[in-house]
This record gives sequence, C-alpha cells and structure tokens, in this order.
Amino acid sequence: MPSAQTLNLDDRRLVAAWAADCAERVLPLFEAEAPEDRVPRDAIERARGFAAGELDAAGEIRRRFVAGRAAHAVRAPAVAAARSAAQAAGV
Repeated sequence: MPSAQTLNLDDRRLVAAWAADCAERVLPLFEAEAPEDRVPRDAIERARGFAAGELDAAGEIRRRFVAGRAAHAVRAPAVAAARSAAQAAGV
C-alpha cells in the first residue's frame, strides 16, 4: 500500500523548519513556567535537525510524543507551547 504522505521529503523538511520557527516563538511561555524542562527545546532542535537532513522522519515522528508529555506538567499558555514543539518534531 502506498504511503499516505502527500508531501515529498524536501517539502516536509521545509515545513519542519517553518514549524520549528513557529514553536520557538512561543517557547518562552513554556520556559517561564518550567525553566528546567528542556524537552520542548530539544524537540525544536530535532525538528531543525530533520529540516537540515541530519535526522530521519520515522524516528522523529515517534519522538514527538515525548515532547507532548511536557504539556502535562504545566498550565496554559505553556501547554500550547509544549504542544507546538511536539508538533514541530512530528512534522
């Protein structure tokens, strides 16, 4: 069965870079509430690594759930910031 992916790899890398940029803009909201938790920042860095061709898609898609769990430890709006980092990693 063919993949359901509609974007080619180059386009996914472009979207990952854009998603990382967006997530990084709201990251201070998360870090203000949980400054010791680097999970969302690491997810953004991994999204940038994928965008640069340094990481493969399959591994990063599995790891996005790790960043999403950081949202359980904080309150709004930090929750949204953590989730945006998870989404960036999952692109």
